[in-house]
Amino acid sequence: MGRVTLQMMMSLDGMLSGPKGEMDWIALDDPLNQDHLARLGRADVVIMGAGASAMSTYWTAAEHDNKAKEVFRALGRAINQIPKVIYSHKTRSVDWRNAKVHVVADDRALAEDIARLKRDSERSVLCYGGVRFARTLLKQHLVDELALDICPLILGVGESLFTGLTDRTNLRLDESVKYDSGAVLMRYVVAR
Repeated sequence: MGRVTLQMMMSLDGMLSGPKGEMDWIALDDPLNQDHLARLGRADVVIMGAGASAMSTYWTAAEHDNKAKEVFRALGRAINQIPKVIYSHKTRSVDWRNAKVHVVADDRALAEDIARLKRDSERSVLCYGGVRFARTLLKQHLVDELALDICPLILGVGESLFTGLTDRTNLRLDESVKYDSGAVLMRYVVAR
């Protein structure tokens, strides 16, 4: 059975984006990108909310960007190649290789569909967000581990991952890695 891993880049104060959705603050370096590539290699499927499907244009271009570093092009190839499930409350089209939309009426339907994905997976079910989708997964107790890349800055205002959470979630630190950029991976397993 697969495990749901929530992979997010965040500021030290827990923001996933700035107040206008900006992500120009994300710390990227080759070792961090290599770790993201390895995490994709250990996944059977990537899941995300409808808002995060906007990444399709970015990653489709990255795969073919001859000016980008090879690790970045490799990330683009891996993300474009892996099966992706985009969750939405309404029917929508998506123009992204190996992506399909699962329409879910409510959080219960989402939980049932993710439980099915976990049963059908032998490895990781990797979640890339968006922020509302990630919060829903946390609220519904669907996350088995959090892989949080903490970037070395405080945004002060923006979209927080933990807004609206009301239940206590006990975590066990399973791995931490410091990167050249100053970012730190904190990988936690949800203690059940």
